[in-house]
Amino acid sequence: MDLDIGPADRILIHLALGAMKMGGHRYGAFLDAATTAAKFAIYSTYLEQGKNIRKTGFLYHVEPKRVKAIIKEVQDALDQGQTLKTLNSQEPYYLIALPHLWQEHFPCQPDQPRVTVHGLTPRERLEIEQSLPSDLPEAKLLDLAEFTDLIEMLHELSQADLPVCQRMSFSEALTEHIKFRLLYSGTVIQIDSPLLGAPLFALARTVYSPKGERERVFTMIDDVARFFSLLQSWVKEEAGVLRAIEVFDVDPSRKEEALSELDQMLQAWADKYHQDGGHPMVLQVAAGEREYE
Repeated sequence: MDLDIGPADRILIHLALGAMKMGGHRYGAFLDAATTAAKFAIYSTYLEQGKNIRKTGFLYHVEPKRVKAIIKEVQDALDQGQTLKTLNSQEPYYLIALPHLWQEHFPCQPDQPRVTVHGLTPRERLEIEQSLPSDLPEAKLLDLAEFTDLIEMLHELSQADLPVCQRMSFSEALTEHIKFRLLYSGTVIQIDSPLLGAPLFALARTVYSPKGERERVFTMIDDVARFFSLLQSWVKEEAGVLRAIEVFDVDPSRKEEALSELDQMLQAWADKYHQDGGHPMVLQVAAGEREYE
């Protein structure tokens, strides 16, 4: 996607893509997190400016009365021990907890039928069960209403630890979002059969684990957060922080060779200077094709 935007906009777009498209977070949750981050930026600046409300408002083009309200909101949250974190680099709670909750509320013993839909003959029930993967967890298949009820139960559990002002009501859009994530990851599979008037849903794995590129998404989010923190230390000219960048052209036939050699050099460098009990350090590197100058 080629957009005529600046570096700051590009950062925001990549953050949104990472949190929403790859990380599975809702649109509303991302907006809440962005709002929380902006409020915390104002609060931290307020402290840096000697608790000067007017100067803080001037720096961010915010009315002093609005700055005062934000400071009170953040300070109250801190005083009450509330978390300011609205997004996590890991999957949302309702995805992680689903396999456990499913097996707890809809268990199935080896000698019991998985399919308990009314209106099916024993032969039809057996035909559906024989069409299922052989390695499914011991849990019953759910119809759409049962599956929706399970999702709603998860939603209520995920909201329990949030302040009342941050809780959101259950909705059809949220149901579809959660259902898509569970099916997309392979944690749940949808069973369609001409014998059924509506689809059934089967628990496919005992733990939630995203597939494909999503396996690297959470590591990516953690890495980006750490990189931002390191660069902020570099901006402040703190000791022991290095920013390095090299721009060059490489023979395409030797690109993988160059990357492999770089990996070996970094490992050797870290091994050379490592000392048990020493000062903790981190080296974070990404190398690849440059997109723009």
